[in-house]
Amino acid sequence: MSRLRALNTDSMRGQLVVLVAALAIPLFALQVWAGYREYSGARERAETDAMAFAEATNLGVTQFLNTSEDLLASMTSQFADDWLAAGDCEADMVVLTQLFPFLVNALTVDASGAIVCSAKPGPPGTTAEDWPWFSTIHETLDFTLGEPVMGTFSQTWILPMVLPLTGTDGEFIGAVVGTVSLLDLSRYFGGVTLPEDYLVTVATGDRVVVARSHDAAEWVGRPLPANSGSDRPISPGRSVATGPDLTGVNRTWGQLDIEHGWIVFVGVPDDSVYGPALAEAVRNALISLLIIVLGVVLAGRSYARIEAAMKELAAGIRTTARGAVVPLPSGTPTEVTAIVDQFNETLAGRDRAEAAERVARGRFQSIFDNAVFGLYVSTPDGRFLQANPALASMLGYESVDDLIEAGPRSLYMDTALREEIVQEALISGRVPTHDFEWLRRDSTPISVRVGGKAIRGPDGETAFEMIVQDITEQKRTEEQLRQTQKMEAIGQLAGGIAHDFNNLLTVINGNVELLEDDLADDELRRDDLAHISKATKRASSLTQRLLAFTRKTPRSVVAFDVNETLPDLERMLVPLIGEKIALTTDLSSESLPVSIDSGEFEQAVVNLMLNARDAMPDGGSVTIRTRLSPDPRNRGGAENSQGDVSEVGVLLSVTDRGIGMDAATRSRVFEPFFTTKPMGEGTGLGLSTVYGIVRQAGGTIDVESEVSEGTTVSIWLPRAEAAGSAPAPLEATPVDPTGQERILVVEDDELVRSFVQRALQEAGYDVTAVTDGAAALERMRTDSEPFDLVLTDVVMPGLGGLELAQRLRLLEPETPVLLMSGYVDEPVQVTEFEHRPYLLLHKPFSTSELRTRVRSILNGRPATSHTIPTN
Repeated sequence: MSRLRALNTDSMRGQLVVLVAALAIPLFALQVWAGYREYSGARERAETDAMAFAEATNLGVTQFLNTSEDLLASMTSQFADDWLAAGDCEADMVVLTQLFPFLVNALTVDASGAIVCSAKPGPPGTTAEDWPWFSTIHETLDFTLGEPVMGTFSQTWILPMVLPLTGTDGEFIGAVVGTVSLLDLSRYFGGVTLPEDYLVTVATGDRVVVARSHDAAEWVGRPLPANSGSDRPISPGRSVATGPDLTGVNRTWGQLDIEHGWIVFVGVPDDSVYGPALAEAVRNALISLLIIVLGVVLAGRSYARIEAAMKELAAGIRTTARGAVVPLPSGTPTEVTAIVDQFNETLAGRDRAEAAERVARGRFQSIFDNAVFGLYVSTPDGRFLQANPALASMLGYESVDDLIEAGPRSLYMDTALREEIVQEALISGRVPTHDFEWLRRDSTPISVRVGGKAIRGPDGETAFEMIVQDITEQKRTEEQLRQTQKMEAIGQLAGGIAHDFNNLLTVINGNVELLEDDLADDELRRDDLAHISKATKRASSLTQRLLAFTRKTPRSVVAFDVNETLPDLERMLVPLIGEKIALTTDLSSESLPVSIDSGEFEQAVVNLMLNARDAMPDGGSVTIRTRLSPDPRNRGGAENSQGDVSEVGVLLSVTDRGIGMDAATRSRVFEPFFTTKPMGEGTGLGLSTVYGIVRQAGGTIDVESEVSEGTTVSIWLPRAEAAGSAPAPLEATPVDPTGQERILVVEDDELVRSFVQRALQEAGYDVTAVTDGAAALERMRTDSEPFDLVLTDVVMPGLGGLELAQRLRLLEPETPVLLMSGYVDEPVQVTEFEHRPYLLLHKPFSTSELRTRVRSILNGRPATSHTIPTN
């Protein structure tokens, strides 16, 4: 009680005690309340985390399955018939597994379940007839995801992905099967990065494990135990639960039903649910207690120090006053006097000012030294007063001292430009932001953006505080974007020109044929018409090359002889490379058939010739050679009795005598956007495009080059069995091109419309011609007699041919539609006409082609009347 009575709240000691208590009690209570809230909210966060990771896993699974389906469909759409017919497609299956690394095996089966070919050998006599998915694929005729099984061929747990193959009449003729290893499945889902102690399991509807983030080898292919019954639904197909996992670890679970009847389970361990909350609460409580104890100790020490200092000061004052007592105001605490307060306030103010100055200087220096941008301070006469490490690193200097010694003048490619900017800044007091070309220490150029302000130093001298940003990559990216946009614009222009040019060629060639029909066999003018017809065919070929070069036509892989194609291509290459360069061809005397898109082949040769031209700015010579050559990837292959390596292909090489390349440049020539040309003179897409074309055709490409010695680019392509001809016509048997049906012709070009109408009328058809899609719909609605066929152009103002066909499906679903166009551009058009070529009549076409195609469509009705693209 004596101590409590001694505690005077009017004294400094009493006020310190009250203040510490007022701070400690609310702080401790706040920590207790926060700990409770954190602990109570941990479970809800765990459930949210579990469901979030389940959704992310669902997205990864769905994207993987959809992508797998699209990839299998795209690779089999053109080759499946050949696989089934030949029965010798093991190499193609191996290519599939190499193109899509997630596939353990790829195989093809026929309608009876027999294994036609497989990337991996299996037990003799193995068939797919007893495999679970085979009995259902006949009915669904759709992409099927099989149940997890132990693979017959791979001898590991797999997930079959089956793509059915159908014939022309829609019947089931076989299937292409890709198998994915369940042990590796989870790494293909993508986009899901789990904490190490989180557990994710993907299972089928029968709870058989498909993928698992932990112990996958132990659980893949095994069924999960039944639910414990603690599930709590939160929405259809979504639920949460609590309970131990298969190893006894208590977890909070999120369960999500996903596509294909699968289930995703995500388990968050309770240690990570409650452990952090409990640890945080304990840590905060300890910190609060430590703060309170330190506060009490510091308050006691401060009081003791202040009391001793004031007593000493008071003693000093008394000594100075020679025993005089300084009177104290009434009601003032016993420890404080007015003189002590004023004295301490003066000292504290000075200390605070000094400390603030030290902190400000340290903060500025830290920001200056650690900034990611370059910073420097310079004088108008060209001296660095200060620079930071980021600027030294940006400019290739080993240290800041080396950069300061070099000075600002050494950085500018044009020193006069710096002087101009300095003078402007001295007059206006401002330093506007400018983009400059600087030089690094090794004299390589660098693009920088510099801005800042003029300041006055302590001695009154002007200085510049500047910020430097390296924008070299930004400039390069902007230039690449401009080049890409330029090429796209050129492609669009080429497509438009080709459309109009093909219309003209259609009219010219068609009217020539009509004139030939009217002339007698011995008419002298037939030779003149033959010359016109030959010229139009050459013009048509040039147009097709232009469309192929600008990628305006669908990819069409055909077999052709390289030695027959190069002479025609040479006529286009000579003016392309210029008069200063001599072009020489050294072609093999043997037949060199290859199977590749002819437009892509020509594009590859043109790109190589352009590179050769650019490597010889002062002129020179370039040689194109063709030879039979073994596969470079099989250098050690066995030779047959005649000494030839078994795998022989076609080798095409382009050799120039230009400036050549060093080893560092050769190692990057196939990288997209890599170029040795100055900025603005090249996109860096030439050799990377050639590389993609050659690899897609199953070939290889190699570059041999030395500085000042020239360059040789060699392309090896697999040799085809024989050079092919044009695709077979729509019908195998000849048809009579005449008829009496009613045909509606829709064409906006007057000359084309007149030719088509006359050509069909002379074949006996009743033809009505209109200028656009709107007029065609009006005639379909108002004519008393129905039309037997609608022949329409694809590209027309207003209502185009595809949209017209879609509307006719609703208005007259039994009326077939045949489209005609000089080129197809939109991706949906390319896809539709690639799979349904009989729907499109390419301009320019001859009179016989027009009449035969019309007759074939009419003979095939209604089988072809519902195949108009709807996208």
